[in-house]
Amino acid sequence: MRYKSPIFALLAVCAGAYPIGTTAAKGIEAEEPGAAAGIVAEKEPPRPPADEPIDKAMQAKRRPKIYFTVFNNGYGGDPMPQGEQFEKLLKAITAEGHFNTVLCKYTAEREALCRKYKVMLLADLLASGCHVYQNPKECEALCRQLRNNPTIVAYHLWADRLGKSGAGRARDINNVHRWDPTHATYSGTYQSGGIGALAKSDFISYYDFAWKRGIHKNFPNLLAAWNTARTHDNRLGRYVETDGGRAGAGNYNRELFIQNSSIACGLRGVMWFIGSRIMNMNTGQFNELGRDAAKVNAWIEPLWHEIPKLGLPNAIYATPITKDFNNNPVAPGADGKSVMAPGLAGHEFPADFWLKPVSGEFVMGISKYDDTAADAVYLANLNAYAEQNVQLKLARTGKPMLFDRETRNFRALPGDGVISFTLEPAGAALLRFQ
Repeated sequence: MRYKSPIFALLAVCAGAYPIGTTAAKGIEAEEPGAAAGIVAEKEPPRPPADEPIDKAMQAKRRPKIYFTVFNNGYGGDPMPQGEQFEKLLKAITAEGHFNTVLCKYTAEREALCRKYKVMLLADLLASGCHVYQNPKECEALCRQLRNNPTIVAYHLWADRLGKSGAGRARDINNVHRWDPTHATYSGTYQSGGIGALAKSDFISYYDFAWKRGIHKNFPNLLAAWNTARTHDNRLGRYVETDGGRAGAGNYNRELFIQNSSIACGLRGVMWFIGSRIMNMNTGQFNELGRDAAKVNAWIEPLWHEIPKLGLPNAIYATPITKDFNNNPVAPGADGKSVMAPGLAGHEFPADFWLKPVSGEFVMGISKYDDTAADAVYLANLNAYAEQNVQLKLARTGKPMLFDRETRNFRALPGDGVISFTLEPAGAALLRFQ
C-alpha cells in the first residue's frame, strides 16, 4: 500500500495499515497484528484453478512434536534484532520467559543462535525479500533450502483480516507445502472471518483478544477454528493478547484461561502479541505483563511434549455453569433450565457418553492419544478465578491416569469408577485411559 501524501501515510499508520516493524510504523505499537495491510502487493500472482490434495503421510510427519509458545515482535518487515541483541533476547525469553520459539525472518546467524539456546524458529514468510507472494522465487528457494531443518518449527504465512484475499491465502498454503513438505504452515485471520480459506494450513489460527473485545466470543471463535481444522485433521493456533487483565494480578488468570480452554479445543501452538508490550526490547528486561506471560508459559511447560500427542479433538463437551468466566453468579435459564457458557450450547455431555460429569464446571476435549486407540481428555476450568472440585463417573472399563505436572508423568487415580481431582483457577487436567 503506497501513499503519495505524507499526511495520508501518517493517517494510515494511525489506522494500523502498516505492520509493526516496518519503517512507517517504527516506534508505534499497533493494537492489532495488522501486518498484512501494509504488505499487500499491488498485483498478486495467479491463484490455483483447482484444489490440491493433501499428502497425509507428510502432513503427519511435519506436525511439530512440541507445543510451541512464540515470542514475536511483529512481522511483515524484520523487526527482530540481530547479532548480540538477538542473543540477549534469546537468553531472556528462555531463562525467564519460558518461551520455546521465536518468530522472525530467517537468517543463518539467527538459526545458529536458536540452536545454541534450544529455541525453535518460526520463519516469517511475510518478511521483506522472502515474502510468500511478493517474492515467490526467493521464498521458494528459502523453503527448499530449509527442508528437514530441525530448528524450523513452521512457516508463518498470514495474520490479518482476510477480506477478499482468501483464495490467495489458500494458494500460499499450497505453494509452501509444495516447496517444503517437511514443515508446517501457520496462517491466521481475525476471529472466524473467512477462516475456511485456511482449512489446509497445518495450524488454523486467529486472533480475537477476547478479554478486551468480548470474552463471550472465546468459544464461538474457538469452535469455528476447530470445525475448520476437522476438514483435514489439522490443529489450531492462536494469537493471544498479553494484557487481558490487570498486570501482576488477574492478567495471569485470564491468559492461562485462554490457553487452557483453547488447548481443550485443539490449540497446539500459541503466539503472544506482542514482544514490545511485555519487554524492553533494548535491555531484554520483562515488565509485569511479561512476567505474567512467563508464569503462564511455566504452567504449561511440563505439558509441552504431551499436548501434541493429543489428536485434534473428535468431540468437545462442556458442563452447565453457575458462575461465569469472571466468577460472577449466572442467573438460571428460562424455566429454571441450566445455562451453558457462551458458545457452548449444543456441546452438552450426551447421556450415553462413557465419561459422565458429576461435579465441577469445565470444558473437555476428547482425543486419541499418541496415534493409538487409547482415549485422552483435556479438561479446562470454565472459571478463571475459582477452583473446581471435579468428579467424573467412568461408565466403562479402563484405567484412568492423570498427568502430574510436578513429576511430568502420568499416575494412576484411585477410586472404583469415580475419578476425583481439583482444577485450580483457570487450570486444566490431562487424563488418559489405559
